[in-house]
Amino acid sequence: MWEMARMAQSPIERMMNEIRVGFHTLVEAYETVHRAEEITVGMRAVLEFVDREGPRTVPDIARSRRVSRQHIQTLANPLEERGLVEFVENPAHRRSPLVALTVPGANLIARMRAREAEFLKSIRLRSSSRDFETATEILRSFREDLIAGIRDQHAREGD
Repeated sequence: MWEMARMAQSPIERMMNEIRVGFHTLVEAYETVHRAEEITVGMRAVLEFVDREGPRTVPDIARSRRVSRQHIQTLANPLEERGLVEFVENPAHRRSPLVALTVPGANLIARMRAREAEFLKSIRLRSSSRDFETATEILRSFREDLIAGIRDQHAREGD
């Protein structure tokens, strides 16, 4: 019976389900690979973002991740307490400091990436690099379409 329900889903619905299930599988893989670090997936995302983009404000990070400022603040605070990031003066806005990666934070994210690369090498992937590039472009395009749809919905509702 459930197979009929699955078949009744449109291709986009099946893809959205794969994204949801895939996200949780990525979290499980992350937790397996980084068991000893005591860094959550969200904390890792903040470290990675600041490593890639440089010092940014909490609201900047939140906008880029499409989450609330409060959510990012709850991730940045323990990172700061552990000495992995620091809050530095922001010349553009006195009340919104920049979240900057510290040397220990940079070292940690480098170790985490190395562990992740080793993990990916250890599993047998059935898709080619070209397949992953295509999937990345499809997902990026889909995300952009969703964002436009969200904006349109807000406009229709007068938000």
